This record gives sequence, C-alpha cells and structure tokens, in this order.
Amino acid sequence: MALAAGITVLAGGIELFSSQASGSLFLLADAIHLLAHLGIFLVLLIPPGRLHGASEDLGAVAVLVIVVAIAGWVVWLSLDHLLHPPEELPNPAAMLVALVGLAANTCSALLFRKPAETHFSFRAALAHELSDGGMTLGGLVGAGCIALFGWHWVDPTLSLLIGSW
Repeated sequence: MALAAGITVLAGGIELFSSQASGSLFLLADAIHLLAHLGIFLVLLIPPGRLHGASEDLGAVAVLVIVVAIAGWVVWLSLDHLLHPPEELPNPAAMLVALVGLAANTCSALLFRKPAETHFSFRAALAHELSDGGMTLGGLVGAGCIALFGWHWVDPTLSLLIGSW
C-alpha cells in the first residue's frame, strides 16, 4: 500500500506541475483524480476486525464526499472552458505526461492483484485502477486530436468526462 501511495503521489505531482505549465485541464483533472486515490488507499488500510465493515463504509463515504466536491470543481472548470475557450490551446505534447499517471495506475493494479483474490475492497480498487487507465488512453487520443486538428473543445471535454467519472 505504501508503494502504491508513493507512486501515486509522485505521478500526481508530476501531472499537477505539467498541467500548470501546459494549460491542460485534462492533466489537472487526471492529477486530482489520481491523488484522490490516496483516500481509497487509506480505506484499504482499515484493519480487519469486528468493526471493519462499519469503519470501511464510513471511510468510503468520507472519501466519496471529498471526491464529489473536487469533481464538481473540475466539472465547473471544464464547462467554463467549453463556454469561454482560452486563447491558447493546451500543449498536446505536454499531455503525454498522462503516461506517468497511466504508469501509476498500472503499478497500483499490479500491487493490488494478489490481495484482490481474497478481499473485495482490493478487487474494487483494482477495477478502478484499470478503468482509470482506460480514461488516460482516451486522453492521449484527445491530445492527438488537439495536435492534428487544433480542436479547443477536446481538453475541457476530457476533463469534464474525468470529473463526471
């Protein structure tokens, strides 16, 4: 769990820095979503015992409330950028930094594979990591569309999808 958390913090930090440098909402949304995994990791650390189910439920609800608030902010930013596009396109080459997030998702999925065989919460976390990887691949396709066609709407639409997810 500590290794997955460390990889996630490193990848999320790199994506946050790159989102500021490139102006990409997609990278910002992906970084925030990636860092929100830390809350899930904390829930996974709740020790088994008599109160495990209730503690896990309470922890999961607390994480969900925080994630929903952050997602609402990302959706609001995305809609604002769709309605009022910035003058400059985000740097599509910088969006390749999302590969760092994909690597973090992949590492966490590999680390969760064994505990997922016996623990439902790890199975759910594994499925979430894999689905996030799919969203990142969609973002990389979007970066290609920005580079090839100069479509302003792709970056905020991708971040809107991540915020909704």
